[in-house]
Amino acid sequence: MKRLGQVFKAVVSAMIGVGKKEDLVKDFARTEKQGPWPYIIIGLIMTFVFIVLIIAIVKLVLP
Repeated sequence: MKRLGQVFKAVVSAMIGVGKKEDLVKDFARTEKQGPWPYIIIGLIMTFVFIVLIIAIVKLVLP
């Protein structure tokens, strides 16, 4: 479960555009061991949630 939290943190910081160089190096090291799929899946889920959230806010604000 700790790895999932780390992947989530990496994806969120990448989406926002902030992060430390040390974290980036650790993420790439983890990617070499377990593959990029956890990052891709969490990234797609977060993108979907973001789009749904934007649509819901627009529908709420506009009549």
